[in-house]
Amino acid sequence: MYKYSLSTPWFLAFLAALGWGMGIGVVGSRSLGRRLWFGVVMLILAEVPRLLLPLPLVSQPRIQPVPAWMIALGAVILAGSLYFGTPLFHIVPLTAPDRREPLRTDGLYAVVRHPLMLCDVFWPLGWSLIWGSGIGMALTPAWLLLVWVLIHVEEESLVREYGEVYRQYQSQVPRLFPRPGVFRRKQPSQN
Repeated sequence: MYKYSLSTPWFLAFLAALGWGMGIGVVGSRSLGRRLWFGVVMLILAEVPRLLLPLPLVSQPRIQPVPAWMIALGAVILAGSLYFGTPLFHIVPLTAPDRREPLRTDGLYAVVRHPLMLCDVFWPLGWSLIWGSGIGMALTPAWLLLVWVLIHVEEESLVREYGEVYRQYQSQVPRLFPRPGVFRRKQPSQN
């Protein structure tokens, strides 16, 4: 018989989903979204369980032994997704959009409108591949769905705060997934 405890993957997934649900309050509410403590609680609930879930201390179906190619693929996905998390250092994190802050449209924000969300979808997949976590890999579509909902709520807040400037940005930059070839350097035109 299966026992439920703090180390079961489904309980950890539930905590993460609860954190993501609270994230909707951060980005969707003008009053609640301005409280940094609420954003910190949301971040801890959404991210820590997803960090723990793939680890060997959590009993779950695993791919054993983990093939070297899967570890390498997981490391590439993890590194790539964490790269998309670097804009965190250029914004006021864990709070709702605020027109008093400049709208970021440069750097990775010129590649996708929500680089941090792209990071949040895929870093657990990389971690899960490295540790052979079957449930961690299977939950990637659920994380994507949660992020997709959160993005819609956040974009309503961004339009409310920045208006036509944000609508223009929406028309030029993809929401979550980069367009093919976006990282290629533009070649100088030859006459």
